[in-house]
Amino acid sequence: MFIGEFADWKYMEEKNNHKFPTFDCVISNTVEEYDAEMERFFITRSKLAVTLARLRLGDSPWAENYERMMGYMSELVKSLIELKEPPSHEFLIELSLGDELEDDTTERLLRTRNPLVADTTEAALLVRDLMFWFVRNSKEKKLSKSFTPERFQGLPFLRLALVYRSVSLSGQ
Repeated sequence: MFIGEFADWKYMEEKNNHKFPTFDCVISNTVEEYDAEMERFFITRSKLAVTLARLRLGDSPWAENYERMMGYMSELVKSLIELKEPPSHEFLIELSLGDELEDDTTERLLRTRNPLVADTTEAALLVRDLMFWFVRNSKEKKLSKSFTPERFQGLPFLRLALVYRSVSLSGQ
């Protein structure tokens, strides 16, 4: 009996030779596994889009700004894929003008009762994570034509605009 059970198991293993799926990367024109570093950039970008969408619905005075940020991110991805000029980030610079308002994240979250402060802080942290993965991807030869310093330029201003909004919503 044991030998038969072993034979069935071996047959099933050979029959179900499972492998992890892959995807065709349009940026590098390569087949990649799901743990490819570039995938983290796009996952984080999608998380940011969800957070910005939530903010657009919850922070009506700034709804248009969040929508423009989402449009900027969408255009940035098109720029990465199609190797086109990066989108203008002038509106992000304008949102970041004025006195530097950045403060300690934890202190800001402790002093507020406004849930939008946590959401804008989360969005800013997601942008910071995007910045990390952008630079990491730029160091990969197969991605370096897409992940360029020129396309990176708007991300620090996007992060800063979100931090400034968070500080403003926190009441400081």
